[in-house]
Amino acid sequence: MKSIGETIKEIRLNKKIKQKNMKSVSQSSLSTIEKGRLPSIELFLDILKELDIDMLEFFYIQNGFQLPERDHLFKLFREQKQSLDENYIHELKRKYDDYLTYTDDPFISSLNDILDIYLQINKTQSFNVKHDDAFEMWAEIANRKVWYHNDIYVLTKIFYIFPIEQIDNVINSAVEQLKKYDNFPHIHFFKIAFFVNCSRHYILAGEPLKSKPHLIAAEKLAKQHQVIILRITAHYLLAYSDFVEGNKQKAYARVNKTTQILFDLEKLNDDLKNDGSLNYDVIANDFLKDWTKFLNEQK
Repeated sequence: MKSIGETIKEIRLNKKIKQKNMKSVSQSSLSTIEKGRLPSIELFLDILKELDIDMLEFFYIQNGFQLPERDHLFKLFREQKQSLDENYIHELKRKYDDYLTYTDDPFISSLNDILDIYLQINKTQSFNVKHDDAFEMWAEIANRKVWYHNDIYVLTKIFYIFPIEQIDNVINSAVEQLKKYDNFPHIHFFKIAFFVNCSRHYILAGEPLKSKPHLIAAEKLAKQHQVIILRITAHYLLAYSDFVEGNKQKAYARVNKTTQILFDLEKLNDDLKNDGSLNYDVIANDFLKDWTKFLNEQK
């Protein structure tokens, strides 16, 4: 990997900017930085601003136009299409375990613990699992006055293993802490997924009415930001609270409408090779299976 100075020089030369023409830094200082001296954070940001490169892109360029390893591992975690895709989880765990042998990284370690939880859930086919590290994470974060993005992210991936009587506290605290990040870049994807996931948990725990406000918020955000699959999912999950409230016709209409949309979307994939994209028919069939199970439990 190139040094920070080498990367600054590469970008500067590619943009055909001479050292003497840089306004954010003196020529002598820039020369020493490009030869290996680390700039202060303030000066580094000023240089990036003048070069018209943001920090994430800078480190992407520095790493040969690839994400740094830590960011790449986090990206792979976020790209899980199903939390119970066991082959993917095992593959990802191997990469995490290897990374953690030479790097002390609390966040990646926490995500690795979450992968362990996913494997337990897959093995037992139940959310009723115990994981001491997860409970310790909650105890540590809950005592902080301010939760940061990664704190909230970790908690939103483990809340479903807590007893239902504790879930309200975890979810409500996360919702409140998330308000600080309303203007954070791309936060809507995170918020929509969180609202949908906590709603699923309430439904599976037999509390579908508690899912309703979160699903309404998820569908509203998904509509605003054109996140189609999560909007469909939120619309479908609202069928559970509709049914419990006595609006059975509306509930059936939601299920029929959303699953038909998914089956129609799958037709667009018929002529495409398997490229790892979402299989809409799998999602639709999962919706129908869960709905049938729910209806049988209501008899």
